[in-house]
Amino acid sequence: MQFKLKSMWHVALILLSGVILYFFVSNDEFLYQQPIGKVVAVKEEKPTKTTDVYNNSDETTRQHLTFEILNGKYKGKTVKISNTYSRSGGLDQKFRTGQKVFLDVYKKGNTLEATISDYKRDVYFVMFSWLVVVLLYLTMQFQGLRSLLSVLLNFVIFLFVVQLDVKLNLNNFFWIFAGAAIVFTALSLVLVIGFNWQCLVTFTSIFLGTTIALVIGCLALYATNSKGVHYEALDYATQSPQQLFLAATVIGLLGAVMDAATDIVSTLFEMKRSQPTIAKKQLFKSGQAVGRSIMGPLVNVLLLIFFAETFAMSVLYFRTGNSIPYTFEWTMALGVVQALISGIGIVLTIPIASFLSAQVLGGKRHVSD
Repeated sequence: MQFKLKSMWHVALILLSGVILYFFVSNDEFLYQQPIGKVVAVKEEKPTKTTDVYNNSDETTRQHLTFEILNGKYKGKTVKISNTYSRSGGLDQKFRTGQKVFLDVYKKGNTLEATISDYKRDVYFVMFSWLVVVLLYLTMQFQGLRSLLSVLLNFVIFLFVVQLDVKLNLNNFFWIFAGAAIVFTALSLVLVIGFNWQCLVTFTSIFLGTTIALVIGCLALYATNSKGVHYEALDYATQSPQQLFLAATVIGLLGAVMDAATDIVSTLFEMKRSQPTIAKKQLFKSGQAVGRSIMGPLVNVLLLIFFAETFAMSVLYFRTGNSIPYTFEWTMALGVVQALISGIGIVLTIPIASFLSAQVLGGKRHVSD
């Protein structure tokens, strides 16, 4: 009975924290320096149908919006802004009463005018973040919070590395991201697993699998002179496109290899705990069996991520009259190369992780040694 009451209070506190957080973020305009406006009235004109030269049809509608400014020196003032949105919503959006946006406010004579800068999305971001934290805590307790901490720290490191790259403006910046990938791996494993043999074996497996797969991929690109691979097709590539492609490949490859290595090593260490006298050969075979069972799903995950990344641009290319080979070459080729390198990394990591785990755990060694 006492445990049940404790659980009920636990759930009640979690829900109360969510409610308090929601109302706070919904009324946090005072935290921002940029003016924030709330849509208080909407009037729409009659929609207009449009058709392009490729017979793609769309519909555009003009809105007349009235905003109430919620913060800053113009707080309480109202401004009117026109907005045009399309039914497809590719580069625009429809606004509704109650929505909040960031405004650029200025005076034109005696009239207060403004333009829409961006949509205010902090409520959704904060509440989804709260939900993730709660679910991690409920399902994994403090182990889940440690995993979340590793994600946050890696995110901070990633932002720091990107800012460092922008500030230094290097042409050969791949090694900065390669070094960051090593830091990502070490930090994640130490926080989630702890500094022990399992952490060391997992880190070594990830490092070897990632390095060998990347070397194989680079050698293949060099041998074929990157024929059919257009590095300049990368979105917003303002620096060396090839370096940017390799940096992105390292990050993606690391994620795939880390998933495979962690599954195999953690399974073999758990087998050692339950069967202390298990032999090296049996551990290696078990690792191979685990690898074969996860290899298919992992490769399919890579393929689905690739589809998700290229879907919108591929549809746009097809809808504007481009052929399948041209569309593939300019929207899918880079993703396919990255997916193939990641697949090679997964395949290589299976025997590497199995062998290293078997060598460390084989015989009569205890997992805590």
